[in-house]
Formats: sequence, structure tokens, C-alpha cells
Amino acid sequence: MSFAIPLLRSVTGRARRIYHPLDEKKDEIRLLTISPKSSDSELIHCNLQTHSLKDYTENYQYFLVHSKNVASSKRQLLTKWARKEFMPEFAGLAPLQSVHAVRPHLSRQRFQWGDYAALSYVWGDENVTRTIILNDQEVQVTANLAQALQAFRDDEEFDHRFKLWVDALCINQKDLKERARQIRKMRNIYGSAWTVVAWLGDESDESSCALQLLRDFAAVSEADRGKEVEEALKTDLDLFGKCGWLALEKFMRRSYWRRMWVIQELVLGASATWIRCGSSLIDWSTFHIGIAFLQEHMWHIKDEILSMIIRDQGLKRRDGWQTTSLHLVYHDLSVSSVREETGGERLRFGRLLDLADAAECKDPRDKVYAIVGLFPPSVAQQLRPDYNLPIPRVYASTARKFIELQNTLDPIREGNPWGPSSCPSWAADWQWKGRTRWSRTESQLWGPNWLTPHVEPNISCYVPYRASLGSTHDCAFSEADTRMTCSGFIVDQISGISARGKGFFEWWPESIIQPSNWESVYGGFEATTEALYRTLVQDRVIDGKQASKRHSVILSMPSKFGLGEQFSKRGWTYLAGLQGYYYRWQGFREANANFQLGSYAFDSFFSKKIPKDANEFDYTEVYRCFDRSSHKRRFIVTKKGYMGWGPDNIYGPSDMQMMEGDLIAILFGCSTPVVIRPYGTHFLVVGEAYVQGLMDGEAMTLLERGKFRRQTFAFW
Repeated sequence: MSFAIPLLRSVTGRARRIYHPLDEKKDEIRLLTISPKSSDSELIHCNLQTHSLKDYTENYQYFLVHSKNVASSKRQLLTKWARKEFMPEFAGLAPLQSVHAVRPHLSRQRFQWGDYAALSYVWGDENVTRTIILNDQEVQVTANLAQALQAFRDDEEFDHRFKLWVDALCINQKDLKERARQIRKMRNIYGSAWTVVAWLGDESDESSCALQLLRDFAAVSEADRGKEVEEALKTDLDLFGKCGWLALEKFMRRSYWRRMWVIQELVLGASATWIRCGSSLIDWSTFHIGIAFLQEHMWHIKDEILSMIIRDQGLKRRDGWQTTSLHLVYHDLSVSSVREETGGERLRFGRLLDLADAAECKDPRDKVYAIVGLFPPSVAQQLRPDYNLPIPRVYASTARKFIELQNTLDPIREGNPWGPSSCPSWAADWQWKGRTRWSRTESQLWGPNWLTPHVEPNISCYVPYRASLGSTHDCAFSEADTRMTCSGFIVDQISGISARGKGFFEWWPESIIQPSNWESVYGGFEATTEALYRTLVQDRVIDGKQASKRHSVILSMPSKFGLGEQFSKRGWTYLAGLQGYYYRWQGFREANANFQLGSYAFDSFFSKKIPKDANEFDYTEVYRCFDRSSHKRRFIVTKKGYMGWGPDNIYGPSDMQMMEGDLIAILFGCSTPVVIRPYGTHFLVVGEAYVQGLMDGEAMTLLERGKFRRQTFAFW
């Protein structure tokens, strides 16, 4: 949330209050209009007025009353209204549709006072400011906001009945209570806006070329010519010209993509969002289809094209694409915005953490508050933003709300004692940097588009684990949310741990904790081998179901990319092109080759050659499944002879890691086992665990037989 800089003085010599209390019952917000450019002053003149979002026109009120149950989301309802009111003879004309998608025709304005757009932008350096005139008084705003307002003024936008909502000016930032209330209204403000304007700055670094390249990608994608273009690029890197590539790479490096608040704003804007640089525009649908085409058909070759252009232009830079922003758009924003449009399922707790991890904010509380509009409705309604609360309390109370209101203990899977915010270990620390969006079995695999099942974005093919067999939790919390108690039982103890990650790109063999006298609970060598390949893919594959015999091919996946010449010889183009990405499998195998599984070394379970009758799909599938398993996890074995995965703290020191002797518990109401650690008379949550053979209720059966003892755990 932006912080408006206080007004300095009145232009008229007489100061007047700009902000008066908003009437919540009338659903009031403040909206901005921008005066046309005047020869008397270069300063931007704006007027701020209060309007009710309930002050509908008769036509729109009638439409709402008679449109119940015809749309699954606000955005769909607004789209239906826009199309309904458009003159039938012009309904098929794309240029007119585009014009009126940005700014509504007078006949389609929904309110007695007109209609509005919401601005999404980067706040910028608060020490670099410019003066504008707001309600006849001088106010300082950041340079980036002033630049946007100037562009709107020059194009004569937002000057009368079509108004603009800007957080820095439309919220009284000095009033903490109002700020908190307005944060809770973000879903309504952005979700109900006719347009969300995503301002990415001025038209520099050939940004218009970048947007045109994305339009070209989208056109090829919609023509279903992706595979043909992908093949043609291998022999003609200049197929799309040279103008847009470097411009697009710079465009995706803009600070906008690192801003925390942008996530919620773009998702809630969905199809009504327009990306804007200066006067250049591209609609959100075209934008994310273009990015998807880049990800799915040119992921490997894009680096080669960029290097060629940098070399041809004589540039000295060596760095490549800013992939963080590409992943943000492709994996997160595009999928979430489609779900928002269609009224699909809201993101789970873990995926919301991933979103927060992908962006930056000045106030750590905004890791939560900046995306509260994306939370499940029951949680969003109960969560009251409060900037006076200590950061650990904000994070702990958020986890508690999810646990209580969604009736699941799964948020505890995201806890650990390693976060920088001094949270209770059972509550996820939203500032912890050890997460990655590719680690979750509920997320679709990332790879060639023929690998990913083509399902609707609001439908999940994930089949959850059922370690506690759908039991109900009995959590209780201390008054200050520092302690949580719940019931469950201890099933085992960790006796061996594989090499820890040294960041995302290396492993530390010296950190291996070898198990002593490990004896497989699964049976002989063949049964243990099956348990191993299932563990490597966490027993969840492309369709969300358990692994089968065909997934044993992971045991003949080449240990080094150099041995992967077998991929090329078979014409397996995707795997053959993974030279820059194969390090995860190669590094894991090399670091843990001598990890002992009973009398066998880890490496002895693998073969070096791919069988003659091997299937490319199977190998690609297990490669991607393993990649998902190994992120933020270490391979473990237990005292009773199980194997699985436990949490890894890849950026933490050696004393802030999972340890030999840590316990594995089944907690009622949690879908996976959890690694816990005694802490005086209490326990710490170390993180979620995968234990092969205990993921689908097997331990609950043993509990009924008296093999385990139920107990109450108190977690700090």
C-alpha cells in the first residue's frame, strides 16, 4: 500500500480538509478526475471527490436484479453488461470492442456519477517527488505517479465522468483505521473497476517493440502454429526480427514486476487489465498468452536469441532473461486471473505464500495484507489489517484464521523455526526465502505442453495425501497466538539425511548424515527399489494419482547430462535441450551417490542405460516429478526403515537444519506427516514430511491397532 506524502500548502492561501470520513454503509470510495492541460500552469491539477459504489443507474440496477446466477464472478458479470449494452451492429468489430473495453461508452456507465478505473503502479522512491495540485492544494507525490497522471492528462483521460482510483491519493494514508478498511475493500475496488490500468512507466527501451512482439506471439499461439514456429526458430533465429527481443527482456526487468501489491491488482483486474507504457497499450489476455507462448515454445532458444542480439549490437552485458517475472506471469498471475474471471477455486495457503515470496514490499505485514483480496472469502472477511500489530503476530494470526475457518491443519506444513520474523514455528513466516513454487505436488508440472494435462484453470487434478485419513483437528491457541496445541501421534524418528542444498544450484555432500543399521520396512531389494522410485516422485504424477510401474524409469535416468546423448539419439528434443537445467538431477545424484540404504549405496539402485523400448513421455514425466520433489527437501530414512523427504533450509547455517533424531508425527487434520522437535516441555515444527508408505492413512490403521499412542502436542 502506498503512503501519500502530506500536502504542503493551499494554492488559494486558505487550507481546506481534503479527506472526510467515508460512509461504509454507502460503500463510499474517493475518486480522482484530472483537469485538462492549462497554459497557466504546467502542474497537474486533480480533483478528489467521494462517490458511492451503490449509486447505480436504473439500467444497471435492473440488469443486476435480472442477472442473478448468470455469472460466476463479478468480472464475468461486468463483461456480460458491457456486451449487452453494445450496439448489435458493432458487436463484431474488434477496434470498437477494444476502445470501449478501456473506457466505457456513456450508455454503459454503471453509476449515476459515471464509472471508474483503478491504477496499478510502482510507488517508487519516496524521496524523489513532484508537486501536483489536489483540490486546490499542493501535494507531493512520487515521480512515477506524477508521470502516470501527466500521461493521462496529455491523453485527456479521466477528466469528467470516467474517474480514477489511486491508492496514494484516494485513501487518507494518515488514518490507519481507514487504510485497514480500504485494504479489506481491495477485492471490491479492483474487482469492480471497469478497467485496471497497469502503469509500467514511460515509453523507453523500445517498450512498444516489446509489446508488439508479445502481440505477434499471441497471434501465432491462437493460430495454433506453436510447434511449427518452434521448429523454424531452430534454423532461423531471426524469424521474429531483432527489434523486440532485447526490449521484451528489459520490459520484464521493470520494477513493476517486483512489487507485492501488483499481484492482487492484476489478478482481480483479470481480463479488464491493460498494460501501459506511456501511451502504448496491450490487453492482459494478449499479454499473458504471449508470455505463455514464450515459456512453452521458446524457453530454451530464447537465451540463444538474446545472446545473438547482444553480440550483434556489441553490448558487454552477460546476464540473460529475468526469469522471475516470466514465471510470475505464466505460473501465477495468468492462472489466478483466469480463476478469478471464471469464479474458480481460490488459491491454497501454500500457493499464497509462493505468490508473496515472488515480490517485494516495504512493510513485511504487506506480505499478507497486499494479497488479502485473493484469500478464501471466509478468511478475508475475518482478517482485519492492523499495522500496529507486531509482524510475528500478523503471520501467526493469519495461519490461525486459515486453520480455524477452513477446518484444516494443513497450514502447519508451511511452518518451521528458521524464518527471520521470530514467528511461532507452527505459523508460516511469510519472509522466509526457502520456498519455491515448483515444490508443491498440487501444482501442475512445468514442462513441454504435451506433458501438462489440458484442464480448466479452476479445476485441480491434484489428489491430496491423506496421512490422517480426513480426521478433524482439535487445535487451540493462546491469547496472543504464540502457542498452539493439537492432537496426534509420533510414528518414527529420523536416522539418516541426504546432502543439504547449498542454495538452489548446489549440494553439500559433507552434510550427509549416514544412517546406521538401516533395515528396509518395505522388504527385500526389489520392494525397496519400488519404494525408492515412488519416493523420488513423491508418489504423485501427472494426473495427480499414485505412481505406477512405468515410473520406475527414473532409475535409468542418466546421472549426468553428458550421458544424456541418449536423449538426442532418440530424438527426445525436450530432454536433450535441458543442458542448463539438468543440474538438479545431476547434482542430487552426485552428492548422494554413497548415501547408505542398508547394505546398498544409493547409486547402486540405478542403471546407466535407457532401455531400447523407453518412452519419451515417461522419462520427461519422472524428470519433472523429481524436480518438484527435490526443491526445498532432503531425502531421509527413519529408524523403523522408512524412506521419504524432509524439509531443507537451503540458505540457513548448519545449525538451522533438520537433524538426526527429529520426530515424525501424524497430526489430526493434516494431510501429510510433519517433522517436529522436542523443545523443553513443548515442540517445534520443523516442516512437512513425505514418508513412503504412510501418506494415505496407513499410520491411522496402526493407531487403531494400538501400535502408536495418541497425545497432545504444544507447539511454540
